[in-house]
Amino acid sequence: MLKRQQQAAKNREDLLIAALTIFRKHGIRAPLQLVIDEARVGRATFYRNFQDRRELIVALMEQALQRLEERAQYFSQFNDGLIQLIQNHVHNLPSLTALMEYWRVINRHDPIMINIYQKRDAILQPLIDQAIEHKICRADLTSKDYALITGILRASFQGMTDEEQMALANRAVDLLINGIKA
Repeated sequence: MLKRQQQAAKNREDLLIAALTIFRKHGIRAPLQLVIDEARVGRATFYRNFQDRRELIVALMEQALQRLEERAQYFSQFNDGLIQLIQNHVHNLPSLTALMEYWRVINRHDPIMINIYQKRDAILQPLIDQAIEHKICRADLTSKDYALITGILRASFQGMTDEEQMALANRAVDLLINGIKA
């Protein structure tokens, strides 16, 4: 029984990893069979884990939220934790490129998305408050602004390779944090 549960958990994780790979390469509308093939599982295994593409994307977004929460908790020990989180975001861009077009599958006003946004805001707000308190950032910064910042970082997706994307994202972070002033 335990072995079966472990295999089921592994299959789910393999499907999530495969989805990131396939969606990054082919876009979020790529045939689900490509995800199934990449994960090296059967079609029935996919549908035991995810009812459809929407459910798969929600699972990927929840996974990304979990990673954000872990990083935010770590960076909360630093006065400039928000800045460090933004700088660290560059290292998560490769896994987030797959979710760039989630809105093609899930409406932003869908209750699940509203819940995800609320969780994101709750994760970020303590870091924002801390940064404001220590005068690390402007006093009117909000969690919605963080979403805008990550949107700006998405411009790095124009790079053809992971290395190019990382270099562009690092440059974007530098421009965001240090500005364009001489």
